[in-house]
This record gives sequence, C-alpha cells and structure tokens, in this order.
Amino acid sequence: MKCKLFVFLFLFLMAPVSALAGGFCCQMPAGVEQNGLSGAGSISLSADYDYSRMSRFVEGDSYKSLNAVLHDPRFTPMMGRGVVPEVMDMHRITLTAAYQPTDRLVLSLSAPWVINDMTMRMWMMGKWTRMTMDQVSGFGDMTLSGSYRLYQDQDTRPRTALWVGAGLKFPTGSSTVDEGGKRIHAHMQPGTGSWDPILSLDFIKMLSSDFLLKADASYHFSTPNHLDYSYGDTASLDTALAYNLTDYMNVSLGVNYFHSEQADDPDNKYNGKVSSRLTDFAGYTGEDSIWIYPSVRIMPFAGAGIDLKFQYPVYYHVPDIEFVTDFRLTAGISYSF
Repeated sequence: MKCKLFVFLFLFLMAPVSALAGGFCCQMPAGVEQNGLSGAGSISLSADYDYSRMSRFVEGDSYKSLNAVLHDPRFTPMMGRGVVPEVMDMHRITLTAAYQPTDRLVLSLSAPWVINDMTMRMWMMGKWTRMTMDQVSGFGDMTLSGSYRLYQDQDTRPRTALWVGAGLKFPTGSSTVDEGGKRIHAHMQPGTGSWDPILSLDFIKMLSSDFLLKADASYHFSTPNHLDYSYGDTASLDTALAYNLTDYMNVSLGVNYFHSEQADDPDNKYNGKVSSRLTDFAGYTGEDSIWIYPSVRIMPFAGAGIDLKFQYPVYYHVPDIEFVTDFRLTAGISYSF
C-alpha cells in the first residue's frame, strides 16, 4: 500500500502543469481559506501518508544510547522481565473529506489506517534477547471536526483571517489487540478506545502576494477508555512562513512546540505499572518537544495540491526516560472542487 501511494504521488507530480497567476492571492480565489477550499459549496478530498521512525532514548533532556539503556538496572530485574524497544516504525494513511457549507464554516471527517512495527530487547534468564513483534495494523480512530472563520479583514478575498475549531475523536479503532494472549503496548494499538474532544485556533495572514504567515494552536483532551487507560492531554503550537517560489509551488519553514501529559493506567491493563518495561510503564510517557520543518506544496492544476513535509526534533524534555521519535515524514495529495 505504501509503494502504491508513492507511485501515485510520482505520477501526480508528472501531470501537466496549467498556468496559474502568480502569488498566494491568485492561488486562493476566496482569500485565506481552510483545507484548500474556495467558498460555499466546495468539497475537498485528501489522502495523507505519515511515517515516524523511533530509535532514540531521552532521559530528562539528554539523549542516551541503546547500550546505556540496556545496562540500566531498572530494565534488568532479578525477577520478571525487562523490555526495551529498539526500533519502531509507525505508518498512518489518512483519508479526509471536507465540505464548506458557508463561506465561514468548514466541516471535515478523517479516517486513518494504522500500521506499526517494532523490534525490542527482552531481558530473560540473565540476558537480552532480540524479538520482533507481529505487525499491528488496522482501522484507527476517526475524527469529526468543524472550523469557523471568526474574523476576516474584508468581505471579498480576505487577506487576514482567524479560525476557531472544535472536533471529536471517537473510538473506531481497536484498543485491545493482543499478542500471545497478552495485550500489546497501549501506544502500539490502532485506536485509543476513548472519546476525545479537540479545540483549535488558526491564524492566517497574507504578508504580500509572495509571503503567507500561518499560526495555529490545538488542545486534545484525552479521556479514559473503557479500560480506564488515559493517554494524556496534548497541546501543540505551530507557526510557519510560506513563500510563493513559482506560480505552482510554495515552500515553507515552520516551528512546532508539542506538549504531552503522562499517561495513566490505574488498573494496570496495559502493564502501565511495570517499571521494568520501558515500552509500557506509564511513568515513561509525557514530553515537551520543539520541532522544525521544511515543507513544499505543489499545485499541478487548479484545485489540486501535493504536500511534502519533513519534521525533525531539536529539543526534548521528558519526566523520566523515554523512547522518542527521530523524525517524521508526511506526504499528501488533495483535490477540491
């Protein structure tokens, strides 16, 4: 499936490029809009592929090597088993449909498919053994959201706009996948099993025909699932400056701050109280991180878009010790009509 998506992206890139008038103001006929939509009655369809690689450890705000973690006495108990992850690859393919019933309101529905792979080390009988988990894949949690343009500087083709949004993530993905009769790591599950409200705020301003400033904030409330596990609330602040490089290509440079509260597993349904399992212990979750990202948007013809983004963390701070993300790559295609 991943290969097919990249082939589709490549063929889409090779499509004939129609002539577009230069500048952001001409690329967005209704002014600063959400989801690439162009006004009341328009519809947008998109597909996004997100890949995250995890192979690094952070303690406090310092990186630790795998070898140092394997020699940490917390993960080599006299009794029981210690578990240390080695590499985790997380793939997410998300289909989104958006509809703009009025000039100020956008409604969207997103449906993800999740694929997770992980190799780990397990401490058994006084030695570390490398193990590979069975691939975890399945339908994830869907999200329904709405965004309303609270402010715009002018009625026709606004250059400055402020959007407020609210959404709900609902538990369509499984949160009880097991391996060998034991429930797997909570954060490897395709779904969370919880109903989570989401709030957002988006600011967009055209600085000129060639420069666009974007800033957004979001807060995700994590509620306990049916097993009383809570993944922890998350908050995100993001800002990016986009430049109109050519008539059909924009490039951006952005910075993102991400905060996550610690998870909670009061009934120990996901081994969240077993501190020798770095993959599972709830105390090894939660973070503050700062990411930088370049991105590019290509518009091969009217209504179509191709987006590529690479995110890299430049700062981590965690409450204890944690397995963290090395980088994240996102590729997407969209079409609005």
